[in-house]
Amino acid sequence: MTDVLYHYCNVETFLNIIRNKTIRLSDITKSNDNMEGKWLFTFVEEEVLRQYKENPFLMSNKVIYGLDEIDTIKYLLKLTIEKIIKQNEMLFYVSCFSEAADKLSQWRGYADDGKGLSIGFNAEIIRKIASKENLLKLKKVKYSIEALPEQVSQYAQSYLESINLAISKYNMSEIYFNDDYMMNLFHYLDTKLLIQESLFYKNPAFEEEEEWRLVLNEEENDLDKSSTDWDYWYSTADNKSALTGYFGEVFPDGLQFRSSNSTISSYLDLSFKGFESELINNIYIGPKSKGLSRRKEKRYKSWYSHRQVPPVQ
Repeated sequence: MTDVLYHYCNVETFLNIIRNKTIRLSDITKSNDNMEGKWLFTFVEEEVLRQYKENPFLMSNKVIYGLDEIDTIKYLLKLTIEKIIKQNEMLFYVSCFSEAADKLSQWRGYADDGKGLSIGFNAEIIRKIASKENLLKLKKVKYSIEALPEQVSQYAQSYLESINLAISKYNMSEIYFNDDYMMNLFHYLDTKLLIQESLFYKNPAFEEEEEWRLVLNEEENDLDKSSTDWDYWYSTADNKSALTGYFGEVFPDGLQFRSSNSTISSYLDLSFKGFESELINNIYIGPKSKGLSRRKEKRYKSWYSHRQVPPVQ
């Protein structure tokens, strides 16, 4: 089991982590990766077709004109997944780490092109904070699928059941060419767990990142853009968080918003107050750092829990 997880960041983010004693969980839907949270869907079609071939149910008079039964299933699935991805209203808050302490690709991509820092967090302390009340999930990202996740198999089964039910109740034009029906199909299927599980799977092209993710547990905390009562998460009238209990303890500032690249995005700052002396094991200075010497990396653990600002020289 991994003992230390590294978070690459620029100097400003590093200072905020030290000053505020928080780790930021950002809205992953604002990621630059257009496949973020969607990677498992690339395996759904294969599983749907595998299950259908085991138990076929489409008759020749129930297929789309000009298509056979397999291509009919493929076509419907393509429409469904497109709508799921396009109309996904769910929010997922994530903080990313790496097993690699000093990797060039990480410096370039996540630490201001090597001018930032890599903070080594004690993984056991993160697990301790996360596991209480099942608030967060800390899991290693997978870059290959040796065994198909249960969520994919369940989704495929539900999808085929919904199609089978539909052809017994509606005529062909209602099923295949009516947008309202496709929306009903979208709402019938439980995509939430599949999308959340997909957060822990990425394209093998990213394997060298050796990534771990800390994710707000959506099984316990239901968030969506359209129906969430935002006053519960942040009281604008009182200018303070309305969260209570352990949730309010670890997210004392509640839901916050920031602007970046002409976009407004939300985030949650996870407090690690009380764990200052245990949480950070070591700090690496970026290879292009102008104001920090890499020879002083080992000194940082001693001052960080006692001072608010590092001795930049």
